[in-house]
Amino acid sequence: MHIEHSDFHDQFVRGLSHKMNNILSLFHGYLGLLLENEKLDSATLEGLAQIKEGACAASELMNRTNALARPSSVIWREININDLVTSMRPMLLSYLNRGVVLEIKCAETLPSVWADASRLKTAVLEFVRNAGEASPEGGKVTLEVGCESPGAHIGPSSAAQPIKWVSITVTDHGEGVPEELSEKIFNPFFSTKHDQNSTGLGLTVALGLVQQLGGVIRVHSEPGQTAFRMLLPSRSERF
Repeated sequence: MHIEHSDFHDQFVRGLSHKMNNILSLFHGYLGLLLENEKLDSATLEGLAQIKEGACAASELMNRTNALARPSSVIWREININDLVTSMRPMLLSYLNRGVVLEIKCAETLPSVWADASRLKTAVLEFVRNAGEASPEGGKVTLEVGCESPGAHIGPSSAAQPIKWVSITVTDHGEGVPEELSEKIFNPFFSTKHDQNSTGLGLTVALGLVQQLGGVIRVHSEPGQTAFRMLLPSRSERF
């Protein structure tokens, strides 16, 4: 039996994630019971609460790591991007803290895309979460859906270029990415944020998902503004 290296990698990541989540579920269960014990003193309860918070962070890390593996099954379907991002608004808001505002702008009469909705939603979520973490308190994150100019060159010069691309641009007004670090931002576990809870996986996951969908990512950053733009081939270019 011949197994491609990429297939083995994906199986390994999914298997590891599954095993680790099983172990972490035991932590969650027993910690939940201990935290309900009224006989424990406040210092012990505070320590257990911190352990539970760490276990939750570990579970989230494994779930995001699992997203790096190609899915064993993908459901491709026609997707209206405007409808998708509008329906995601409540979920996206839940990932924005410190009073950060979300503004969604959708262009009219956009072509649809042919994609896996779960993969696309996760990519959008990771970009918005990243923008929220980079935003100052009371700042604004803008999510804008549009269409790339016909005939625009997007990918490698050797690749066939679709005539139409649907774009999803997420912009924050944080400090920006220093030029000397711009080549590293998609590396696993790399982060420019000072938050110790930042995993440094969000952009890595987003990049992998967009590539799986046949798209590409553009980044433009300057002091006070950073924009991540994912471009997906329109459905008409798929068929």
